[in-house]
Amino acid sequence: MSSVTTEQIDIILSLWGISGKTVEHIYTSAHNSSWDVGGRFILQRQLSPDIEKLSRNILLSNLLAKENIPIIVYIKTTQGEWTSPDGAYTLTERLKGKHLDFYTSPDLMFEMGRGLAQLHVAFSRLEDELQCREHNFITEWENYIKPGLFGVSNVIIKQTEDEISAVYEKLPRCLIHRDVHAQNVLFDNGKISGWLDFDLNRKDARIFDIAYLLAGLLVGCTEDSTKLDIWKAIYKNLLVSYNEVSPLTEDEISILPDLMSAIELLFVTYWNSMGNDSERDKANKLAEWLFNNM
Repeated sequence: MSSVTTEQIDIILSLWGISGKTVEHIYTSAHNSSWDVGGRFILQRQLSPDIEKLSRNILLSNLLAKENIPIIVYIKTTQGEWTSPDGAYTLTERLKGKHLDFYTSPDLMFEMGRGLAQLHVAFSRLEDELQCREHNFITEWENYIKPGLFGVSNVIIKQTEDEISAVYEKLPRCLIHRDVHAQNVLFDNGKISGWLDFDLNRKDARIFDIAYLLAGLLVGCTEDSTKLDIWKAIYKNLLVSYNEVSPLTEDEISILPDLMSAIELLFVTYWNSMGNDSERDKANKLAEWLFNNM
């Protein structure tokens, strides 16, 4: 149970008035640990609490919950505080559901598309209250991505840059998740039961979330014809269902392939900076595939 004893956990839980529950340690990283509490709650410990970040996450959670977005809900202590006195511990409700494989159930992408659109609509209504951080992908491209693209075709770099620059300023913007993938969404009985991990969210082109999800699902699948056919269905299902809730513009649809390629080039730069040649080559290969096939 990590470095914290059962007795210590019970004392912490008494702050929320729920001591004596069955506790199971479920996760530890370099930054935090978490425990399942009676199958109903999650207790989390931050080794170095970032109070400003935590306060924003709690605000975001509360506001999205009021918009009927399925999300982790924080619970106050018996003293009316969101954390333990030292700020290290928080308690949340345990979300129902589990991670699912879109390749096994591509029709789930209809639910995913509608859910992502609903999330974006909710974000748009909450911008003032959340004090959104502005982000410009073109600036990120110029200052971070492009300088780190060692070994990438100049043709791909130039065309990707030209295509995105031509329409980026016309793309609808809102606060976005910015890390949408299969491990950050839970499903229960075919419905989204929880969105996870909003640490990277900021205001940017909303189509970025769609491009990020689709590019991520394509990793390792371009040479598997069966999976590639399923991915094409996933692509269509996502756009159709998103469009039902919040219509996409022609510019968004047209830029999607180039933005997917740009996201893979972002990972090329990231893996270059980490000195991971293997992962860099995978990202570069996918960027080339997108450029040649999309």
